[in-house]
Amino acid sequence: MQSLEFKSPGSIQEACRLLDATGSRPIAGGTDVIPQMRDGRFQAGTLVDISRIPDLSYVKQINGEIAIGSTTTHTMIVDSPLIQARARFLAEVSGIVGGVQTQNRGTLGGNIANASPAGDTLPVLLALDATLDLVSQSGERSLALADFLRGPGRTAILSGEIIRQVRFAPLAQGAQSLFLRLGNRKGMLISVVSVALVLELDAAGRVRDCRIALGAVAPTPIRCREAEAILLGRPVDAGLIENAAAAAEAASRPIDDVRASAAYRRHIVRVLVRRGLKQLAGLGEATS
Repeated sequence: MQSLEFKSPGSIQEACRLLDATGSRPIAGGTDVIPQMRDGRFQAGTLVDISRIPDLSYVKQINGEIAIGSTTTHTMIVDSPLIQARARFLAEVSGIVGGVQTQNRGTLGGNIANASPAGDTLPVLLALDATLDLVSQSGERSLALADFLRGPGRTAILSGEIIRQVRFAPLAQGAQSLFLRLGNRKGMLISVVSVALVLELDAAGRVRDCRIALGAVAPTPIRCREAEAILLGRPVDAGLIENAAAAAEAASRPIDDVRASAAYRRHIVRVLVRRGLKQLAGLGEATS
């Protein structure tokens, strides 16, 4: 690895000042940064460790929204009663990111900033319509997660800027959520395809809310708005779910790589969306 300086600020303001220096990059858990540095893919003259800033680590409700500080670890998210109650699939996915060591060190902000198309928390956050609050010496601005993610490893973050928090509206009490993924091995896998789903039915069995987001099938994780529109306002049944699953498959734009072919990924999108929606609707679980 290259030689570098290491700074450990005690406040957001100090961190932003240090990051304004040329060649400075933030680090928190280091679960993505350190491997990238070993491979020569992460260039920095100074690392600014923001993991010890207390104002960046929390899960709480603010003005009706759930807010999660950027250095909040995956383990803290799993253990949060608020997340368990009002965004359960975020707790589910946080509990399968890497191994236990990664969950104890890795942070939500780091997973977002890494901007991997296969980043497992990203489809869940897209399904939650998450917004990011970004801070720098110039002030603060907010961006929808969908606008923040620009491509593999690319984001809209500016020089000297850090993610302060992620926030989103809690799911309705009657809404159910689910995260599904397929990978090549069980231990610390990278998703071949991942799916985040939300489904809420009214008293008559019609779809009141539906959200479908996919990971590892496009340059960034994506929302399947056309598939959601097929379901909204209609009584849910197996045929309707099949139509939505087909629309989700059509929305995916995967590539061939060492982990799977594009054709296989498209097929798995359809399988996982069908299976997940059937499970959430209480129609049983598809087996193919």
